[in-house]
Amino acid sequence: MTKPEITGVRDLQFSKWIREKLPDSKTGFVVSDLDWIICNYKTKYLMLLEVKTRNKRLPEWQNRLFRNIDRWLKIGIDDDWIYLGYHTLTFTNIFFDDSDVFFDSRKVTEDELISILSK
Repeated sequence: MTKPEITGVRDLQFSKWIREKLPDSKTGFVVSDLDWIICNYKTKYLMLLEVKTRNKRLPEWQNRLFRNIDRWLKIGIDDDWIYLGYHTLTFTNIFFDDSDVFFDSRKVTEDELISILSK
């Protein structure tokens, strides 16, 4: 059974610590969280997924970082694994019930997204 969400609230204490204690981005040091790593250990499929709401776009530095990680994983993943790539999911508002939804730049329905993510 999939583990349920416990709090529904994201604790930002570690995020604040990173921003206060680690080097400033002007030094070239960047930090980003990745929203989802989707993996099926039986079929050996792996996908990275960044989710944006309210039609937000990735900042250029974050897009470049994720594209590099995507390229590096494509080169180095084990032969028996299938890397499905890095993708961006964008909701024009918050969720399926109040948004158009785009997987990368292609508009998808909830059922289509279930199919894409359920490898």
